[in-house]
Amino acid sequence: MAKKMPSRRERQNAVISLFTFPAFIISFYLMMKGIIGLAGVIVTLFIALIIGSWTASYVPDMRKKENKNKNPYTGLPQKTAEKKPAKTSTSKKTTSTASSSQTTGKYNVRPDNEIISLPLHDLNGYEFERLCYLYFKAIGYNPELTPPSQDKGVDLILTDKKEKFKIAVQCKHYINSGRQITVKEIRELVGAKRNHRCIKGWFIATTTYTNAALAEADTHHIDCFAIEFVENKIVAWKEREAAKRQVAIARK
Repeated sequence: MAKKMPSRRERQNAVISLFTFPAFIISFYLMMKGIIGLAGVIVTLFIALIIGSWTASYVPDMRKKENKNKNPYTGLPQKTAEKKPAKTSTSKKTTSTASSSQTTGKYNVRPDNEIISLPLHDLNGYEFERLCYLYFKAIGYNPELTPPSQDKGVDLILTDKKEKFKIAVQCKHYINSGRQITVKEIRELVGAKRNHRCIKGWFIATTTYTNAALAEADTHHIDCFAIEFVENKIVAWKEREAAKRQVAIARK
């Protein structure tokens, strides 16, 4: 999984600990030597806490800091996500540009072999969900696809084999649409996670997130994975899997 940037509170606590922890060690050592008493230890820790808190107040809130070249959470160029013209009007539940004769099954979902071999932008919303299902199954999770008419804001439910807790996953296939994930979609997942009684919530999208959406996700402990994660992890696995299947077919 992509490593999530620490929140401002977490970074502030780290700064405070840089002052209080050494102060505790030094004052405890001096007390053991008989140089100061317990009151001296308390006073030293109190002063260190005040200095640490004052220093931590200057820790910036990275979610409010715009970087003109890169979104600090997705790692993608911010201008590209905002200005790139839409090539298609793909949404989560639309069909792909392939003709109906090339699709099989309900909701125009093609077989797994085709999904794995096709480029990401050729997949429709349901096929992207299926690709995520195949990826998480391959890396050790026990995934379950929710029925599209009954998903209630959750497309996948993952069960960790070791810890046994459940993760609610929402997948949005907005590639090349110019759309970003907003606060609205994050809040939908928050409610859906509770409805499905899941411990964690993950949002996986083939686009980027607004800063407000990232802040909302952090508040509710939702992990957000953008197009960079999809390309580096899911698509990379898809290409390796497609190559392995081609080799297996050639050997037959």
